[in-house]
Amino acid sequence: MKRLLFLLHFLFLAASLAGPASAQVKLSPSEMRELAGQAVVQGQPGLAYDLSGALIGRDESDLNAHLIRSRAARDLGKNDDALLHARRAWALADTEDAKYAAALANAQALSSAGRRTAAQIWLRRAVQLAPSDDLKARAAQDFRYVRAQNPWSTAFSFSVSPSSNINNGSRNETSELFDLPFVFQLEGEARALSGIEMAAGFSTRFRMLSTQFKNTDLLFGASHKTYELSEDAKDIAPDARGSDFASSQAFVGVAETYRLDSGKAQLGWDLRFGRSWYSGKPLFDYARAGVSYRQLIGKRGLARGTLFREVQTGQNGRDDATVWNAQIGFGHSLSNGNQLSFSAGYVVSDSDADYLDYTKRSIGAVYSIARPIGPAQLEFGLTASEKHHDRSNLTADGRTERRVEARVTAALPDVEFYGFVPTVTLRAERTDANLDIYETESLGLQLGVRSAF
Repeated sequence: MKRLLFLLHFLFLAASLAGPASAQVKLSPSEMRELAGQAVVQGQPGLAYDLSGALIGRDESDLNAHLIRSRAARDLGKNDDALLHARRAWALADTEDAKYAAALANAQALSSAGRRTAAQIWLRRAVQLAPSDDLKARAAQDFRYVRAQNPWSTAFSFSVSPSSNINNGSRNETSELFDLPFVFQLEGEARALSGIEMAAGFSTRFRMLSTQFKNTDLLFGASHKTYELSEDAKDIAPDARGSDFASSQAFVGVAETYRLDSGKAQLGWDLRFGRSWYSGKPLFDYARAGVSYRQLIGKRGLARGTLFREVQTGQNGRDDATVWNAQIGFGHSLSNGNQLSFSAGYVVSDSDADYLDYTKRSIGAVYSIARPIGPAQLEFGLTASEKHHDRSNLTADGRTERRVEARVTAALPDVEFYGFVPTVTLRAERTDANLDIYETESLGLQLGVRSAF
């Protein structure tokens, strides 16, 4: 076959040079297009490049010729040329099939040129435009491959969450304070205020070094939450504004991971520096150093553990604190594709301030159902924690809080858009405490999005 293609290539060029009077070989445009397509598939990019070039010279609006020439140019290492013809194909595409093919061509040309983030955007377009499930799966598979090769990895988050308690205020209207035998009326921001939380954030990683045994990454991230108070909340706290409870975080860092035991285990460390803001003002700066470990257990299990120490330097009157945080977890994929995971955590915060000096223990479980139930793919979560302060300026017995949180998340895969699916999370929280003022209740509905692949 390669000899035949080479012969046809030679005859075609000879005929082109000899002119009409001497040409012994004549190919129709459709025959040239078919031959060019076969050539690019059979590993003859030079022939495909020349044939498609002749077709484009005859008709600049030949969509298939641009697609073939883009692929051939890419195989020949002519990345600028490949992208030029991919873009021209996209401009000419007027059907769903053609747009899908042109989107793939742009992604392939960009990836070969080292512009993998842009390639991922075009692959999401291809996923959206795919005329069949099989072609959609192919574009998603290409996306995963390009993402694995991309030194940049970025994740965005956005959510809108109506909540009955945006300020973590008390669920009670009265409280007994200072061990006195009478009741205080709770007013304003001490009470639970309802409203809407709006949150957005991003995190990104740049892989500086990748070898068979080690990855070295630069880390960046930022997030912001703000609130809109309900009319009822404005009646309870007339002077309060949603932005009074807004919070923001930003950080930079570096991390390394090491593959152990033939890739079945991973050991890592990271170092981060960041700042937190509250109500628009700096709250504290922090430096965090941590280690992590992951280990495959059998064919379906994964054990993980993290430990970090964070030194917080208070700003605008906020006290300093040093926090130790340890987390362990285990996840298991069941034979039906469902996933079950457990986690446990222990936090120790040391500070001269009573409210920042505490210990906290927590346990949690998550169960994810692989197959959709109706239109929704469901995930259930339950977390319980206990937080204890040895000292409190409100009582001689210290302060103890016990909190339970339950949540159900429904992802809607049938409403996928450019590889993203909407999610709806119903979340309920309740905190019981030895001090009425710290007893809280919250019921919220969170609307967000996540990537389908």
